[in-house]
Amino acid sequence: MVFLNHCHVFPRGTFGPDRPEVGALDDLVIFMAEMGIDKVVAFAPFWGPHTDELLAGEEPNAWLYRQLQEYGRDNLVGAVAVKPTQPDACCVVEEYVDKGFVGIKTHPPVMGFRIDDPACDDFYALAAELGVFVLFHTGVHGGRLEDYRPILIDNIMARHPRLKVIIEHMGVSGGIGRGFFDEALAVVFNHGPHWSNTGVYAGLTGLAKPQHRQLVWDAIHEAGSRRCIVGLDWPHLRGHEEAVVRWKSELAVFDSLGLTQEQKDDIFGNTLEALTSR
Repeated sequence: MVFLNHCHVFPRGTFGPDRPEVGALDDLVIFMAEMGIDKVVAFAPFWGPHTDELLAGEEPNAWLYRQLQEYGRDNLVGAVAVKPTQPDACCVVEEYVDKGFVGIKTHPPVMGFRIDDPACDDFYALAAELGVFVLFHTGVHGGRLEDYRPILIDNIMARHPRLKVIIEHMGVSGGIGRGFFDEALAVVFNHGPHWSNTGVYAGLTGLAKPQHRQLVWDAIHEAGSRRCIVGLDWPHLRGHEEAVVRWKSELAVFDSLGLTQEQKDDIFGNTLEALTSR
């Protein structure tokens, strides 16, 4: 089964009337069918040029839950999008995990928080108790880099060893070289079976570009395929056809690595399935 992470879903028209389908759930379903993708994790909308006006006051996680209910498919599962220091963050997480959401998406520079801020501890403790993953966007994305370097995840794991974490993009995003890749891989390795065997995973979303082929190889072979998870980073903002081209290009990078079928099965679904099974 191909089970992929990291699909941003938006109200239809979020990216303008000329491309109303970009980010819409119905276009995601079409994309999945075309690409042979069996199941995805969808993120509640927390950004986008017209998101707020189209939500019209509806809480983003409530909107996503309603959309998923209307589709009535078991191959679309939700993840909470919420700032950990938001006053009602724990209540939001409890409500939507109880409704079937399988994880939490965070974006420190966009949401404006420091990964290891003690003010987040109750939030992380709750996620650990509920058994859902917390995904951190990592890489260069504006703001103060010191607030969201991957090494900070090591600090929170020391305080919350039962927490499940995905280091998304492995410290490489924003189009700048290696970014914080080595730091991210060190944290994954430090919490793998070689040492503490706690729950930190390498999020390979967006990493499989030709110029980063070696980084993908290093992540898989150092962390192990059972610690690697792939996401779509959907939608691609130039539209459906661009999304198809980009995903096929990423698949070509993975195909070039000479992975075994077992490794492919882990990376493209088994690891995420195990992580989200509670």
